[in-house]
Amino acid sequence: MPSLISLRNKKIYHIKQGLELLKAYQLNCSLPFRFGCTKGLCAVCAIKVVKGMENLSKKTQEETATLTTKRLDANYRLACQCAIFGEVVID
Repeated sequence: MPSLISLRNKKIYHIKQGLELLKAYQLNCSLPFRFGCTKGLCAVCAIKVVKGMENLSKKTQEETATLTTKRLDANYRLACQCAIFGEVVID
């Protein structure tokens, strides 16, 4: 089962493989981020990926556009737009 490791709160969250982080959050509200629009437009759910970017789903067009508009670098993802497939470390 994939793990989401949060350096900020020093916790490990086990998430079902292929589950979108938004759905995982809805199932376990203790995940270390919050959501806004849930459509990839506001970037409230932007997370900084320290390790394991390859273990997240491919970026959507909405996500790419929002990350560019918000001037977030390549280490960021929008939690509402990605699914997890392996170990990911976030800060």
